[in-house]
Amino acid sequence: MFVIAGRAIAQDVSGPVITGRVTDASSKQPLPGVTVTLEGTRSATITDSAGDFRLARIRPGQQVLRAQRIGYAPSRIDIVVPTHGSLTHNIVMARHALELKGIEVTADPTSRARGELGTASVIEQEAIKNQSAASLAGVLELLPGVPLQAPGLDNVQQIPLRSVPISSGDPNSTNRSAEDLAAFGTLIILDGVPLSNNANLQSLGSRSDLSFSTSAGGGIDLRRIPATTLERVEVIRGVPSAKYGDLTQGAIIVDTRAGVVDPAVTLRFDARTTETSIVGGMKMGRQQTGTITTDYARTRLPGAGTRSDETTRLSAQLAHRAVFGVTDEAAITSNDLASRARLIFDTRAEAYRLLDNRPEQETLPGTESRSRDVGARISERIRLRMGYESHLEITSAFERTQQQSFARNNQLRGATPVTNLTTPGQAIGRYLGGLYNARVDVDGDPMLIYTRAEVSTSREALGISHDLRFGTELRRESNNGKGYQFDIEFPSGSTFNGVRGFDRPRSFSAVPPVPTSAFYIDDKMSRALPSGMLLNVQAGLRADVMHRGTTWFSGARDAVLQPRLNVELAPKPWLSIRGGVGTLAKSPALADLFPAPEYFDVINVNFFANDPAERLAVLTTSVFDPTNPDLKYSISKKAEAGIEMRLGSSGATLGLVGFNDKIEKGVGDRPEATFILREHFALTNTVPGTGKPPVLVLPPISADSVPILIDRPANNVTESSKGFELTATLPEIPSLKTRLSFQSALVKSTLQKDGIEFARTFPDFQISENQKRSPYYNGIERTGERWLLTTRIIHHQPAVGLVLTGTIQHTLRNILDNIGGTDTLAFAGYITRGGSLVPVAPADRGRPEYADVRIPRRGILSEPQRSAPDWIFSFQVAKTLPLDGRLSFYAFNAFDRIGHFGGLATAPNFYASTRFGLEITMPLEALFAWR
Repeated sequence: MFVIAGRAIAQDVSGPVITGRVTDASSKQPLPGVTVTLEGTRSATITDSAGDFRLARIRPGQQVLRAQRIGYAPSRIDIVVPTHGSLTHNIVMARHALELKGIEVTADPTSRARGELGTASVIEQEAIKNQSAASLAGVLELLPGVPLQAPGLDNVQQIPLRSVPISSGDPNSTNRSAEDLAAFGTLIILDGVPLSNNANLQSLGSRSDLSFSTSAGGGIDLRRIPATTLERVEVIRGVPSAKYGDLTQGAIIVDTRAGVVDPAVTLRFDARTTETSIVGGMKMGRQQTGTITTDYARTRLPGAGTRSDETTRLSAQLAHRAVFGVTDEAAITSNDLASRARLIFDTRAEAYRLLDNRPEQETLPGTESRSRDVGARISERIRLRMGYESHLEITSAFERTQQQSFARNNQLRGATPVTNLTTPGQAIGRYLGGLYNARVDVDGDPMLIYTRAEVSTSREALGISHDLRFGTELRRESNNGKGYQFDIEFPSGSTFNGVRGFDRPRSFSAVPPVPTSAFYIDDKMSRALPSGMLLNVQAGLRADVMHRGTTWFSGARDAVLQPRLNVELAPKPWLSIRGGVGTLAKSPALADLFPAPEYFDVINVNFFANDPAERLAVLTTSVFDPTNPDLKYSISKKAEAGIEMRLGSSGATLGLVGFNDKIEKGVGDRPEATFILREHFALTNTVPGTGKPPVLVLPPISADSVPILIDRPANNVTESSKGFELTATLPEIPSLKTRLSFQSALVKSTLQKDGIEFARTFPDFQISENQKRSPYYNGIERTGERWLLTTRIIHHQPAVGLVLTGTIQHTLRNILDNIGGTDTLAFAGYITRGGSLVPVAPADRGRPEYADVRIPRRGILSEPQRSAPDWIFSFQVAKTLPLDGRLSFYAFNAFDRIGHFGGLATAPNFYASTRFGLEITMPLEALFAWR
């Protein structure tokens, strides 16, 4: 059996060796029993009684040395391992991280996600604590190019990696925005299991006049993940390895607290948000640990002086670990050393409740909305060591969420004939008019079944070190909720034009589940070159399959191969040059694969008499299925190149990376033109005063065609983002105990949709029998460009446990633009009343016979819209308290800058109002001591 003694795990003297001593920052005495590891590797040891450690079998190059011990703050140090010989590095640990020199309160831009070579940012717990963040979204503001937001749970929070907002398009379009598309393709992995928004059907669609808070069509709502329970966040902005799938942008790997954790309570207060979080973990016998994290947060939304809008979150997690094959107690409590055990069981049970409530107001009776997500997930990760450098890991999870949303509002409309038919046919309608209260409920029940099996091994062959892993991944997503429900007598849409009908109730149980499977192989290779150079290469191949049926044994609906490659050359220990290319794929959402039927109601008779008993409305309902059986994966092509430098021993770093990401075959809607027939009838008994409706004369006297558009999901969207990211940390100014950190991102995003777009007057054309045609246009290229510079000024006095952080974010550039014709000659052709598309050559568009379709294109920016350069300032003060506590004071937008409203040629740029707040963390033992 493998036993961890008080010395190095591996005594092999071949290759580089790291030695050193760990001491207490206050007493200067050596610390025994400290776990010392190299991040992202299996190189680990425990200090002996003299505090000494030794690590062998080390890979050369840039590494991160980490020391952990219960009761002490983790110490994390950047080092450069030579290609041969030994390196001595002593480590100092303190009871509180604020008392350590060189504390990292920002993301580490030159570190690597575990097992990855692509560009990444690593955010450790101390940096997480230093953010005034109520959720994961606030932690991710440490990334380059992410705008600062007020702390709290105000609105839906998503993260679109390496993408910026673009100019808006048709507000009635069902297409995702560029930000939603990017957020939908950003993978979130929580404790080894991906979070998915594919089965979220909480949407009212474009035909409803009501709305509620929802993340449907985009990424996971990050408000569900509290920041106070996070241990570590790794953000792969570049090309991820083949291990990660179902994404187009990048991957965010989130670890929550687990193992032995000193019990502590954290309280947050500001004008709008209150939060309480309790975290604690303990040993359970000789081979087990148990951890519990709980969090409750409440944010009153803007306008709280006259409204009672609020968002509340309640979350809890239980983590249990059982370790077999290791006798040393430190290995039981350490994630890194536990990986050397023979067998490990990691069990997690998580539950959360997120409620966004907008209750009725006295000043606006009849209007309210609410969205409530209640979810639970249980996961099991089993790790089996097969030999010294080989492991088998099996991860399985089951997640179920109950999503209940509703909205209601008073609708005012003129007398309109409507029908409640849910199947094709003709029926006597009724008149809906005046004031009525419309309510829609949407109840979803998303479910995810997930499992992954992976084998990893490390080998040396021909002077090349290999970290090889291969695995398979299965998932099945479904939604069996009650669905879209409302009283069909009181529809939520008030814009019925006599053709495009309102939606009908729909149960989500009619939506079949979607199973997917994947296989991948990945190899991370390292080789020392002459003159001390080091070459790292990571190459992998992934195959994703979307199945046609409801099980993994059914045939393939679509399959895609995804090769990925990252290369890093380190000509000097302090310098690395990197590049990466790869293909990624994202499966469509259930809403895209199985869209709701589309209803069209044409009015055959509309006899509106003064006496309601004498009125007659006849309508014909047509139902179309917009499902596209050829809908496939969205494909992303990513490429990047960059350079990173570590400047001396002061911790100064500089990184510059250029990237070009392109989503091809993104899922949007393609309007499909066709027509339906409208019959006209003669009436008898139309004289007023009879007290009876007129009589319909059969057969119809005439019929005409009515053009319609069916919004069919299609792989017709292309989004590209390209730009540069700069990260720099300057050496500390000793006399001021201050250092500067810079993050800058210049990103330009472009979105194009294949196909054509129709004039905004098309609804009028549908009901106008006299108008014979209407123009259509080629798609517009919509762009957005943003340049953000974030400067952090960090003043640190470790002797008194004090850190002051000032953050200034400059918006140096913000441009929205549309590329495409908007004048009277911009039309590409016209649609007839029979739904036929007739193209017109550019040379012929000025001819007199096309005068009726030479209509200026509306809703499109004719000139670029720029925002004025602007800035926002926030600061935070963190200070140790007696009994190992911590106090933080923060001020978001300290100068209460509003921004600007924009104009015809100026884009708006708004900042949330000032928020001052306190955050207090105290060990539970200290609270009991005060009593």
